[in-house]
Order: sequence, then C-alpha cells, then structure tokens
Amino acid sequence: MSAAIEALVVRTKAGDRVAAEALVAAIQDDVYRLAFRTLGMRAEAEDATQEILLQALTHLSEFRAESAFRTWLWRIAVRHLLRWKKGQREEIASFEMIESLVAKGHANPSMPAIAEPEIALLAEEVRLSCTQGMVLSIPRDERISWILAEVFELSGEDAAEVLEVNVAAHRKRLSRAREKLGAWMGKQCGLANPANACRCRRQIPVATSVGVVDASDIQYATHPRSATRKHALAIAAEATEIEAAAHALRGHPDYTAPDSVLARIRAIIDSGRYQVFDA
Repeated sequence: MSAAIEALVVRTKAGDRVAAEALVAAIQDDVYRLAFRTLGMRAEAEDATQEILLQALTHLSEFRAESAFRTWLWRIAVRHLLRWKKGQREEIASFEMIESLVAKGHANPSMPAIAEPEIALLAEEVRLSCTQGMVLSIPRDERISWILAEVFELSGEDAAEVLEVNVAAHRKRLSRAREKLGAWMGKQCGLANPANACRCRRQIPVATSVGVVDASDIQYATHPRSATRKHALAIAAEATEIEAAAHALRGHPDYTAPDSVLARIRAIIDSGRYQVFDA
C-alpha cells in the first residue's frame, strides 16, 4: 500500500470526508476497469463500481493492513462481481453467436453511407466490442482470472490472493480461459491470424444491423481513457496465434471511471446516511 493511499485510509477511517473523496478518486479507475471488462457495459459497470466503492468505504474499519489495500479492495470487488446479475449483453454472448455474425460479415454487405472518420470510429467500436464479447463468452470465474492476469498483470500468487483460492485453482481457470479464447480467435479473428477473413471494417454493417454496435451509443471507442499507458495493437509478424490473440484481447485502453461515479459517491458521503463520516 503506497504511503499516500495508506494516509488516506487512516484519515477516512477517522471520518474525514475530504480524505474519503480523495481515496475514492485514487482507486475508482481500477475498480471501474475491472467491472467494465467483467460485465461489458458502461451502465452496469458504473452501478457495480459505485456499490463496490461504497461497500469498501463503509467496511473500511475491517481493513487491518494484513494485506495490500488493493488486494483487500479487489477481494470486495470480485465477490461483488461474481454475484452480479447477468446483463443482456452477457446473457447472449457466446462464441457461436460471434461466429454467426462473422459469417454474415464475410458476405460483404453494403457499408453504411457515412464519412470515412465515422467508418473508422465504427471499425474501432467493432474491434473493441467484438473482443469484449469474446471475453464475455467464457465463464465469469475464468473471465476474472484472465482479467487479473492479462489486463492488470497480477502474478499468480497475487491474483489467487484476490480471488481467495489457491494458486493452482487460479492457474487452472486462467489456462482454460486462454485456451478457449486463443483457439477461437486463431480460427476466426483476423487480428490474431492475418490468414483469417474476418476484418473489423467488414463487420460494421452486420454489427450495426443487429445492435451489437450502436452508432448513437458508442460504448468503447469514445470512452474516457487514461493517457498514462499506450495501447497500440502492435502484433509482431512472427508472433504465435496465442500471443496475437492475447494482444488483441488486452488491446483495450485503460478506461477511466466517468465523473458521475465520484459525484454519486460524494453525494452519499455528504448525505449524512453513514455515521462514519460524521466525525
């Protein structure tokens, strides 16, 4: 736990509302990114993030610094996300569904009559939406193991501690997730294997016609993101299909929590509903 976060935790425990708001601001992006990659939709991720942050704040007295604060926080987040009701996107997500859409795209339906910048935006939305759909197609426990390992780059030991399972169990989940994702992408996705016919631009007509991509409600391509890390989709020509698939699936930006999340938490802190902030 960094000294700055540690100080904020101590002050928040003492009822300092300013420190509580600063603590939320410091941790909300990681929580949101975990929720967004797990659930796949912005509105659901925002709601889950708010509930996770509020639960962490109101149970902060239970944090004994026996593990890293982020580990404690992510345990709360993982428990919450594993219980979260499946949304519509997750309910319909499957490799079979994606494969059927890819097949329709191979027929080269007519591209919408829009300007090239809009086409480029929709192609990026297709890429991000499709790779997220693949992640949603694996069971949630495997999905979270994969996200902790591939997106947040946690070691097996750290991820297992967050998941409250032994290292072998986490690695087994991670291996199953990688095998399923890599195998499907190696056969279908042009990002993972240039020999495959699927191209994001060609999928725009199908994706927009069935509602997977909504030009009036872009979920991914225009989402607020951190500028601290580059996420160019650089796949070396000599990379194996498994490595290329991992690059494509990880190739989402570092999403940041919308301003509304902190605003909603601030309103709750100031509401007087929780005595811990009355000091």
